[in-house]
Amino acid sequence: MSVDVVIPYYRNQRMLDRILAALGRQTGLADAPRVIVADDGSPTPPEVPPGVTVVRQDDRGFRASAARDLGAGSGRGELLLFLDGDTVPGPGYVSAMVAALEGHPDLLVVGRRRYGRFADPGSDADGAGDRVAADPAEALPDPDWPASFYAETDDLTRGTGQWRVGLWRGVISAVMGLHRRLYDAAGGFDPGIVGYGGEDWDMAWRCEQAGGRFRYVPEAVAWHDGPDWGGRGVDDPHHLAQKNTESARLAPLVASPLTRPAGGVFAVPLVAVHLHAPGSGGGGSVGARTGADSTGARTGADSTGTGAVAATCATLLRWGDLSVTADPATPDAALIADLCAADPRVRLDARGPWWEPEPAGAGPRRRPEVLVDVLRPCTLGAADLERLRGLCPLTGSLTLDDDEGNVLARLRTSRALAREQVWGERPGAPVAIRASSVGVAPLGAGGVGVRLERVLGGW
Repeated sequence: MSVDVVIPYYRNQRMLDRILAALGRQTGLADAPRVIVADDGSPTPPEVPPGVTVVRQDDRGFRASAARDLGAGSGRGELLLFLDGDTVPGPGYVSAMVAALEGHPDLLVVGRRRYGRFADPGSDADGAGDRVAADPAEALPDPDWPASFYAETDDLTRGTGQWRVGLWRGVISAVMGLHRRLYDAAGGFDPGIVGYGGEDWDMAWRCEQAGGRFRYVPEAVAWHDGPDWGGRGVDDPHHLAQKNTESARLAPLVASPLTRPAGGVFAVPLVAVHLHAPGSGGGGSVGARTGADSTGARTGADSTGTGAVAATCATLLRWGDLSVTADPATPDAALIADLCAADPRVRLDARGPWWEPEPAGAGPRRRPEVLVDVLRPCTLGAADLERLRGLCPLTGSLTLDDDEGNVLARLRTSRALAREQVWGERPGAPVAIRASSVGVAPLGAGGVGVRLERVLGGW
């Protein structure tokens, strides 16, 4: 398969020389990869040998994410490998990454980043015959966290799509590779990220949301020039400020409890809920509106605007990090409008675009982790959100059914939806569980009115 190697660069010609020399000595390849150097606005353009492509962007701060995206967009390779400008690949690095990716278009792989100190070019430590040695003059200790994290997750293969693990936290852009198809499905590196750190986690999280899988490839070794972050004086105020800035930057980008405060309000919420109008029969197959779900159970509701949909909305708000759209056709529309007039999380609108495939070239694609269709008014917000998220299957969907077998709500992860939309996976029947087993009960069944003050204040 054709391979592009993208290297973000800024004012470090010596390390670039070393990386390019190492790429020229790769073993186990039938064809040499195309090398693209993406210059992040250096005062002087990098010098490269014939055959190496250079693309440049203006200097508007630290924009490694934009540089990587620029480099990726300048290539045509079916596979994309990323190396940082201070990371030197071992002789079998590219072939190991390519071998892991071959035949798996939904896969993102991470190589093993080791640490060392390289001698200055031309010094005795490099050897008389090799002025740009691929191996460091001194190997430094590896940090503990990568080995323990990869062991815990079986080399990033266990727990894909499970938020408690957060497999995307094991992705390092300095030693990362993926199919261009997955890169495009995720929307690529975000060119809007300015500053050091976090863009690899953002990219990896979006790859997971797009239905991608991960794998750690320890035999693909590359050497970082200098120690790991933990060996660079993280207690120094400057380093602390960088990490805190990274954390604040990621909170609105990555919809996960691992990155943001509980109950916060963000443009991309953790959960998106759509309240269908009673009797609309919504929530069938993707993009369809039918009178029955795929299990044949009846959908819709008997409530006729007696406060049941408004009460459902009110219970959901305790989840905090969510957005709620309510079908404007619901008879409770005026109640919801008054109840949530100043709440940015709630609006009367059609089901949002997060349920639909995104057009090609739309840029970084972020979706809530969980998408919920409420088909019949119920006390869904009374359920433990963490438990519901944990019950969502990796493929297909979950339904909460009342005691008569009617579907109250359908839940699915954005990743599961992408497996269907992007990768053509055909899910089986929804996983159905009894709503009462997770503390959810119908509201307004049989046309019985719901007294909002009881829901709001317990009266």
